[in-house]
Amino acid sequence: MAHVGGQLQAQFMARIRGLDLQRCLVVPVDVGKSTAMALVADHYGEVVTEPFEFPLSEPGFALLATAIARSEASRSAEVVRVGVESAGHYHRSLVARLRAGGYEVVELNPAAVKESRAQQLLARLKSDARDLGAMAELMVRGAGRQPALRTDALATQAAWVAHRRRKVTARVALANQVIGELDLVFPGLDACFKDVLRAKAGRVIVSHIADPDRVRRQGVEGLRRFVARRGVALSRPKAAEVVEAARVALRLPGAERAAMGRVLGADLSLLAALDAEIVAAEGALAGVLGDTPAGILQSLPGIAVVRASNYGAGIGDPARFPNAAAAYRAAGLVPALYESAGRTRGRQHISREGSVELRQAIIELGRGLSQHDPDFKAYRQRRLDEAKEPVVAAVAVGHRAHRLAFAMLRDQSPYDPGRWAKSVAAGRTAMAKTKKARQNDVTCPPPGTSLAQGGEADKNDNPAGRRARG
Repeated sequence: MAHVGGQLQAQFMARIRGLDLQRCLVVPVDVGKSTAMALVADHYGEVVTEPFEFPLSEPGFALLATAIARSEASRSAEVVRVGVESAGHYHRSLVARLRAGGYEVVELNPAAVKESRAQQLLARLKSDARDLGAMAELMVRGAGRQPALRTDALATQAAWVAHRRRKVTARVALANQVIGELDLVFPGLDACFKDVLRAKAGRVIVSHIADPDRVRRQGVEGLRRFVARRGVALSRPKAAEVVEAARVALRLPGAERAAMGRVLGADLSLLAALDAEIVAAEGALAGVLGDTPAGILQSLPGIAVVRASNYGAGIGDPARFPNAAAAYRAAGLVPALYESAGRTRGRQHISREGSVELRQAIIELGRGLSQHDPDFKAYRQRRLDEAKEPVVAAVAVGHRAHRLAFAMLRDQSPYDPGRWAKSVAAGRTAMAKTKKARQNDVTCPPPGTSLAQGGEADKNDNPAGRRARG
């Protein structure tokens, strides 16, 4: 039988059906940086143990375990469920310790906790005690998701993916800062290259000779020799472009320009260190990828270590999702829905309620396939030809790529273009049949139509039927 709260809540309610609700306990835990608060309540909402604070340490865990044991004994509890609000990374150590201690643990979405508090008209009155009450109400209804179970390889992959993501974010911010400094030290140099910091010749000039006066004195051939001595080739037209930029560049006063040059040099050193960290992270990901389910994704065109690892870390163990659609919902990519009184509000954006990391990984997976696989490239072009915005087309391609990738993770079968083409053709045939059936479906026969006779004879003789056809 279906449950209004979904499959997970249905499973939990099936467990407690017929039990004495006073003997079913929930333990909401609100985690901070170094301390946490908890209480114990039964499924009637009665508080068994008043809210208490404990440190996030082994002695603190012992306090929590003692409180749970006392409550369990006082009620002769049959079910005890601990719920921890997901709080960045602060909750992860406590969740791991609870699981190691044999407790049944679920994680609660902070947005769901906030919504539950708002239902009590306390949306703008936040406190730890109110949060615990809101969490307890959610748990009584069976809300909460079990923490992701990770093998050692999956945990290692997730850690390196997160490390690389942070370093890439820092690099982007620092690179923008470097470009701003370069605009003061050597105006116009940035415009000579598509990406001056990623172009080898551009990086050499920025690092070693970011001075318009020196570049102008070197001249075209001198600049080419300067760059060549550092193992990089610079074409004559590009060198002439850089020298011309140096000739017409506006210059700051000497002392200020010298100071900005030193600042630029320091930031370039930091940028080089970040680049090295990113390369090291990618090496670590390459080493562990083969031991994770996502290793199979490298058989896809345009999908290498980084894209496969990002998707694999976002999915984790594919067995925790019943199907690809559930994983897609967890990414927050499903369209938002607003329906009331039989009316549906159109032009809804994606829900964005889910894992940002998985959402980005799915979009990036689709981008890689659309750049290297003819079928996905054609699919993206069809979406654009339908006047879809590029971002909408990217989500559509990502959805298609996710269905393929999830099946590969689940079955551990490499990409087979022929099998994929057959699957796509079968899907198109099924969609065409469904569309035709809907067109032929008579949902409301005209007045006077005989339902027993299928309606055709009466419709031809009935004036209302003729008006409907006309």
